[in-house]
Amino acid sequence: MRIIKGLALGAILGTLGASATLAEEFPEKPIRFVTPYPPGGSHSLHAGIITTVAEAYFGQPMISVIRAGGGGVVAAAELAQGDADGYSVLFGDPTINSLRPQVEDLPYDIDAFVPVARINYSPAVFVAAADAPFDDLDGMIAYAKENPDKLIYSSDNKNGFTYVAFEMLKLKTGTQMKGIEFGGGGPAIAQVLGGNTMAYAGAPSVVGDHIEAGTLKAICATDLERWEKLPDVPTCQEAGVDIVWHFWRGVLARAGTPEDRVQMMSDAFGKLVEDEGFLRLINTINSRVGYLDAEAFGELLAREQKDLKELYDAIGG
Repeated sequence: MRIIKGLALGAILGTLGASATLAEEFPEKPIRFVTPYPPGGSHSLHAGIITTVAEAYFGQPMISVIRAGGGGVVAAAELAQGDADGYSVLFGDPTINSLRPQVEDLPYDIDAFVPVARINYSPAVFVAAADAPFDDLDGMIAYAKENPDKLIYSSDNKNGFTYVAFEMLKLKTGTQMKGIEFGGGGPAIAQVLGGNTMAYAGAPSVVGDHIEAGTLKAICATDLERWEKLPDVPTCQEAGVDIVWHFWRGVLARAGTPEDRVQMMSDAFGKLVEDEGFLRLINTINSRVGYLDAEAFGELLAREQKDLKELYDAIGG
């Protein structure tokens, strides 16, 4: 009997030891860090910085992969149908992970991913072309009211970040403006700079340098406080319209990924965002850190998904 008990105990300890070894060995190969939007937008800028410094914290290279298409749906669907092993992660956002799966018929559902870590968040900054016939929010609203559907703005994708920002603006001000979708922040802002559209709303990391250079005019930012790197840009609330809209950038894994791997990655990203090189590079693109671990990120997602569905119903889709 003692021999049998000893064998059983040994088997249990052996199993626990094997599990611990597997957890410790992850990752054993490079991790694909998948960005769902074209180059030139805030996602690709942040992804390049993250993957530059990641190896020191993951023990393996992190490969930046741009998989654009369908306003982020192509990448999300591909990962949702892939292996739940942690070797491919999605650089997600509120539109493809919280809003669109609730209001569109997509090849993945809202529970297809589990949160790993939020890296940061930013507001939308409304900007206008340098030669636009308005310089501030009052002027923009007045122009739109006097010229219904004549104010043409660059948008990203239907139900995307910029799309929602302008829908909020139109709803709050009773204006008619026309958006043209270009599939991502990079192509969208290029159209404003090229004189083909009059306005845009994007992350400070995308529009900040253009504001400072004078090639775009800042209108307002959709935050509760002024962005510290753009102190002269008022919030939309300060400018007279109550709009608050935040865009997070976060890492998500396919649902079913082992919890120990999710936790390992969450902890590693927590250390990565304190890296001096990472912070220096983030500063160069007018961005900042707003890290949340897997648990806190999950709580944010639950609240956000409920709030965005209510907003979508209010603006009528």
